[in-house]
Amino acid sequence: MAFFLGIDGGGTKTECVIGDEDCVLGTSFGSTIKIKKVGEKTARQALELAVRTVCQKAGITPGQLTGTCIGIAGSSIPEVKDWTYSVLKQLVSGEILVVNDALVAHRAAFNGGPGVIVIAGTGSHVLGINAREKTARAGGWGPIISDEGSGFWIGRTAVAQAMRAQDSGRATDLLQTVMNAWKLAGVEEVVSMANSNPPPDFASLLPEILRCADAGDAMAREILSLAANELAQLTRIVIRKLWLDPDAVSVAVTGGVFSHSPQIRQMFSNSICAEHPGTTVNAEPVHPVMGALSMARKTGASYQLSATC
Repeated sequence: MAFFLGIDGGGTKTECVIGDEDCVLGTSFGSTIKIKKVGEKTARQALELAVRTVCQKAGITPGQLTGTCIGIAGSSIPEVKDWTYSVLKQLVSGEILVVNDALVAHRAAFNGGPGVIVIAGTGSHVLGINAREKTARAGGWGPIISDEGSGFWIGRTAVAQAMRAQDSGRATDLLQTVMNAWKLAGVEEVVSMANSNPPPDFASLLPEILRCADAGDAMAREILSLAANELAQLTRIVIRKLWLDPDAVSVAVTGGVFSHSPQIRQMFSNSICAEHPGTTVNAEPVHPVMGALSMARKTGASYQLSATC
């Protein structure tokens, strides 16, 4: 029997799933393997633990795997792709496919068909593939210059707006929310933390910002609205590049921002559908790791064919 491993390497966590040709046999979650964020040693340890854990849950060994597919941000960077492939080659048997995280998310949403996937997690990225298999992307150029509407973008914007409110005297609980989340004692500590190099984990502020918005804070709600609008703008860019008839497009979403914020999901859907009423928006976040598993199964097709000949 052939076994396949799918991995979704996100900016906050790593998700793994093992399956045979038809069924899921085991899943596991681990910490991020993003080398730009945690370094190669820590990332390697996290990847090794994630693979070992999911194999134990599936009741197999890594040496029994026929194919592995990992979706990871920055896969177009040789350093990232080469490191990921090298580490996996030492951990698992069979074919290994290293692709962009947006590609496995698209596969999970559309199973190889046309559509637009909108990712909003620690970072953000929009990928479209039309019926002619032409692709287009928008966003996803990193947290400093891009990643609009992402968890990092929301956190950074919240800190900036909280400081603007401090200057102008506008009432908001955002500054206190930031201090509580980062366990800081005052404004000066917030300024020092926000301007540190490397920058702090702005995405870690997302849960508290969402709670602040749910409690009725007007500024927090405005920031979520801005995030939804940024994601909708990126989506419209991709749609315009690929479809002459934009009302026939299917859009899907994924990532922690969408998963944890019904407000952003609704505002995003409303914005897209207001401009393109015929567009289908699936606001229920998909699971990219299942796309990685599907692509891993494809890597095993040649193996299965040779095994039956």
